[in-house]
Amino acid sequence: MLDQNRTQCEVAFQLNYHPIYRISQFWSFLVSLLAVPALVYFICRRVIFLHFHGNLKFLLIFYFLSILLFSCAMLYGFGFHFLLPFFAKTNCDLIIEPTRFKYSHLFGMSLLTISMFLPIGFSIERFVALGMAEKYENIRTLLGPVLVISLICIDLLMINTVYKNEKFSDIYISFILTPTSSTPQINIYFFSLLAVKIFNLISNCILIKIHNRIKRRYLRRNNSLSVRYEMEEIIQSSKFTLTISFSHLLFFGWYIVNTLFIRILGESFFQNSLNFMVARGVYCAVPTYNFVIVFIGIISLRRLNLQRHNKVQSTVQIKSTGREGARNYENAISNYWDSISHEMNRINA
Repeated sequence: MLDQNRTQCEVAFQLNYHPIYRISQFWSFLVSLLAVPALVYFICRRVIFLHFHGNLKFLLIFYFLSILLFSCAMLYGFGFHFLLPFFAKTNCDLIIEPTRFKYSHLFGMSLLTISMFLPIGFSIERFVALGMAEKYENIRTLLGPVLVISLICIDLLMINTVYKNEKFSDIYISFILTPTSSTPQINIYFFSLLAVKIFNLISNCILIKIHNRIKRRYLRRNNSLSVRYEMEEIIQSSKFTLTISFSHLLFFGWYIVNTLFIRILGESFFQNSLNFMVARGVYCAVPTYNFVIVFIGIISLRRLNLQRHNKVQSTVQIKSTGREGARNYENAISNYWDSISHEMNRINA
């Protein structure tokens, strides 16, 4: 047992001082450090003040809150790995205590998967909004909280199922390396999440296609400005959630695909266990996403607000040419003469 512990201490030393692994830990620590204040600013100054329906806003707030909490977890985890070698006196000081690993790993894994589950709520809420477009603005904020609570509970139940037989009694040298006994379950769960993310993205694309068809039908049946404005709000908010979902899939898909691919290749492909662990550790693109998504969100909202402003301006302007222009001119003349007649009748009386 003593020899095994000594061997693990040597592996921990070699891993933590491997130049590629060390650079990746520093980068992840740096972007996590930058992501925390950036996300706080984005949530407090942008997301809270969105002009979207309360249900979608509730989902977005909790989505970015989960990203913020996950960034804090990553800041702790990668900060621990990056800074610990400066204070470790022996190689065995680089080993992570089982209790610390258990709660840190489970907390980070739960937040990682929760942020992958919540975008499903975007699609569900958007389909409901589209189906109730004429009266959705008057619907109270209830669907959003129900979706958030339901999706979080489903994810935590799945995490509990994946780790229910894990005793966390091994020797651990990295927070992001999954315990060996739970690896098969994690692989299945990650494959399932990736499939759900792809399906969710396709659903968002279909939603926008359906919206364009329904929009024309609504406008033929009801030409009021309130309906036009509501339909425009639905398409703008749907485009924003599509941008978020696509960005999430791009970064998390890269992380999941590479992680699973490395696990499938196995230790034999990388010649030794050290290279295998380094490969598993350097492809973590999640902290980078946590920082980049702030800029993606700001740019997307700025572009959508500009489009919405131009669209609203063109909608409320009265056309003066063509058949609609002739009808508007006739209505204006009729209203003018009605007002004149009413004033003359009032004077004669």
